[in-house]
Amino acid sequence: METHEKLDRLELALIAGRISRRTFIAGALATGLVAAEAVPALASDLDAMRAAQARRVASLKRSYDYVVVGAGSAGCALVGTLATKEPSARILLIEAGDWDTAPSVQDPRLWFTNLGTVRDWGDVSIPSPGVNNRAIPEHTGRVVGGGSSINATIWARPFKADLDHWAAETGDSRWGYRHSLKIFKVAEDWQGTPNPAFRGTGGPVWVQPAADPLPMATAALDGFREVGLPVVDDLNGERELTGNGFGYMNQIIKDGRRQSIARAFLYPVLIRENVTVLVNTQVNRVLLRGDRAVGVECVKDGKVVSFGVGREVVLSAGGFNTPKILMLSGVGHEKELRAAHVPVRVHSPEVGKNVQDHILHGGCLYEAPEAFEYRNSAANVSGYYKTDSRLELPDVSIVQIEIPYASEVIAEQYPAPPNTWALCAGLVAPKSRGTVRLRSSDPADRPIVDMRFLSHPDDVTALARSIEIARSVAASAAMRPFVVREVAPGRDLEGDELIRFIRDGATTYFHSSGACRMGRDDRAVVDAELRVNGVRNLRIADSTVMPRIVAVPTMPACVLIGLRMAEILTGHRRHAAR
Repeated sequence: METHEKLDRLELALIAGRISRRTFIAGALATGLVAAEAVPALASDLDAMRAAQARRVASLKRSYDYVVVGAGSAGCALVGTLATKEPSARILLIEAGDWDTAPSVQDPRLWFTNLGTVRDWGDVSIPSPGVNNRAIPEHTGRVVGGGSSINATIWARPFKADLDHWAAETGDSRWGYRHSLKIFKVAEDWQGTPNPAFRGTGGPVWVQPAADPLPMATAALDGFREVGLPVVDDLNGERELTGNGFGYMNQIIKDGRRQSIARAFLYPVLIRENVTVLVNTQVNRVLLRGDRAVGVECVKDGKVVSFGVGREVVLSAGGFNTPKILMLSGVGHEKELRAAHVPVRVHSPEVGKNVQDHILHGGCLYEAPEAFEYRNSAANVSGYYKTDSRLELPDVSIVQIEIPYASEVIAEQYPAPPNTWALCAGLVAPKSRGTVRLRSSDPADRPIVDMRFLSHPDDVTALARSIEIARSVAASAAMRPFVVREVAPGRDLEGDELIRFIRDGATTYFHSSGACRMGRDDRAVVDAELRVNGVRNLRIADSTVMPRIVAVPTMPACVLIGLRMAEILTGHRRHAAR
């Protein structure tokens, strides 16, 4: 076994608690890859690991082999893997937010209390007719771990049809389901019923079925069965092939604590001398020399600083920040760049286009007969369904939420009494498309987000069907012990009244994707190997590269993208060394 692989296994074993600190120290010293003075402190706890990074930041280099922008799910998966596969490569990971130390990050029950705080970018989609001219918040993570540090912890791998679509769009079979399944199996440490054909164990990502669910959650599954909907043992696995299925969620929660993608991939490599994590630093733009990326410009401690790059800059800054940084760098639609007073370097007209998100309808509310305390992340049962059997993949979802989840309009129109919970309809294969545009050439300005939710009539039709299914499940015999009355909508709605309810209740899952799509056509922003077309040494690895949003929560898909990026980069280095 190579020395860097030995260290990698030791690090994972320490984080997972499978070996003692003393064993780790002895093994790490034996590899020769870690300085002796660093090992004892770093082995003690996560705080010490972060402190070691602070010392490394105090002596920053002027240039690194790789600069990765954004410590979200994709960025953490990429850096953690790249650092172990290329131990001699110097890697700088730049994150605009701070470390993931807040109690509201660690406790998954408090995930929604992070929204609207410093750990959230605070973007809002401008008012649009599809949602009755409401402005819809688009919460995204601004913290180490990104969305995986502030989300509802759902681990839902993409459907086969999702990934095979990516393969067809790029002309690269490695984006397809067969290859992606291999990557997921290596990444996972699945704690549920063994299923070697579909699930992996021993990987860095701790995944377990919802622990100790409420009787209400179990009753919901009985309700799905009662109305003729399929219930599955695992919301991953075979479900990825068939499309339909409801069950207990897979969650990245261990012993009641969030196991973010940062904890899975990034923390195990913080001990390595070749990794530097720079937090509270915002990247303004990529520095270009001719058609080549040569570094990044940042704001750190109120001062503009730059870092050079020897091999690649990788943007993993997320659904809105990646296109923003790309446009501020002069890569985008030339007319829009000029309007924002940004010099045009590459005319790439689809940067900031093709933006998609899932709809979560906050409108179906139910009063329970007695008080209850929600479990895990307050959502433990969900599923997916094709409203038409001819569809390629499910178009709707339903999730039980153990709090009175509602849009601001529905909450005002239908005051919820204590003990209220929700059965939320969802739209997971939207046809509506939005845009992200620069507000100005000032990097401090947030972009203009126009999601154009429910602008396509088919989205409204699908969401109406999803609401109908959710209400039928809530009205089932299995759910009667948990329903005193339907708080909202409280009666059947038809015609314009139903449409108004749909548009008033629409919110989002916060899964913005697609703004820098990959493809093989001449308008695609990146190619199959995630290279930005028209710019050398610049790649993108996050949700923005999705040609079409996956029909599930996007965290696992982002992990896949980060791991594919690492696979691509290390594959090129191995090929060049031959």
